[in-house]
Amino acid sequence: MAKWPYLIVSDIHAHAWSAFSTRLPNGMNSRLKITLDEIDRAVNELVGEGGDTAYCAGDLLHTRGSMDPEVFNPLHKCIADNAADINWRIIPGNHDLKDRDTTELGNAIQTLGAIENVQIVTNRTGMLFPDHGVLMIPWHGSKDALRATIKELHDAHGGPAAGPAAMGSLDLIIHVGIDGVLAGVPDHGLSAEEVASWGFKRVFAGDYHNHKEMEGGKVYSIGATSHQQWGDIDTKAGFLLVYEDRVEYRASHAPSFVEITADDSEEDIPSIVDGNYVRVRGMKLTDAEINKFRAELVEMGAKGVTFQVTRETVSARGSTSVSKGTTLDQSVDSFIDQKKDIDLDLLPLVKASAAQILTDVRSVQS
Repeated sequence: MAKWPYLIVSDIHAHAWSAFSTRLPNGMNSRLKITLDEIDRAVNELVGEGGDTAYCAGDLLHTRGSMDPEVFNPLHKCIADNAADINWRIIPGNHDLKDRDTTELGNAIQTLGAIENVQIVTNRTGMLFPDHGVLMIPWHGSKDALRATIKELHDAHGGPAAGPAAMGSLDLIIHVGIDGVLAGVPDHGLSAEEVASWGFKRVFAGDYHNHKEMEGGKVYSIGATSHQQWGDIDTKAGFLLVYEDRVEYRASHAPSFVEITADDSEEDIPSIVDGNYVRVRGMKLTDAEINKFRAELVEMGAKGVTFQVTRETVSARGSTSVSKGTTLDQSVDSFIDQKKDIDLDLLPLVKASAAQILTDVRSVQS
């Protein structure tokens, strides 16, 4: 008999992050430990609610096509330790793959399947887990390929003759971005309305790092397990506990990436920055003002601070100041937009990665 609820996590992006991280005495990256601690917390809440199964909707790893043992080994241990108490069912996401499509040979998390109670799903048409009525489909290289798989499944499970395996009684877990989930990201042709029309009981999608409920609870963007970079500002990270009749979102306890601008009131700043990674943006400040503001933010509880501001250089006589601005961010975005060999589905991730590199450089310079 199935135990409810079941847990869904997604977009863990285990990585040896450079910004705001330290190397712990055991050698682990401090931000990686925070991420893995969130997985432990999610499993503890699942078990506390009486559940015994976790589903992961992809992107356990962050860097495609390479394997960092100082990242993979702690991740492996985290999954294995928790698999002593629960079942893990996992699909690869695009970040877990060497190539464009999911294969057993070409995904970096395949060896996790050797752990007892851990299953990695790589079949193109997915795998059905009848205990919870969950169908998992791994990453497809294009949305049209995913649509073709959905049509095959509809032909097999769409009608009443399918019985308990009919699509209308199943929850679907996939890894694909859905339009309207991330503010500022252009639509790429897969709407929540279309996904709801596929006919499943509920659809849970990884890939986009923001939790959002759509189509009256028929479609969910799961959201990342924790914030990872500046592109995650104003997104909801965490995990889901799924019951037969409801879905509960549990917010991440990990530090968030937040931004302070001139529009934020002084009264709100302490609550915004406490326990979080902070970017100050869009102001004109002297070096002395930057240093003073940084100290104040740290005293308020900021876990890290970086500045993207126009520096004002005070003249020797102190009577005038010269503003020094930069359009490097816009130039990089424009350059990426002009590249014809970047998959449109990956364009937001390329831009976010470029922005993170610029931010890392500026944080060192500041």
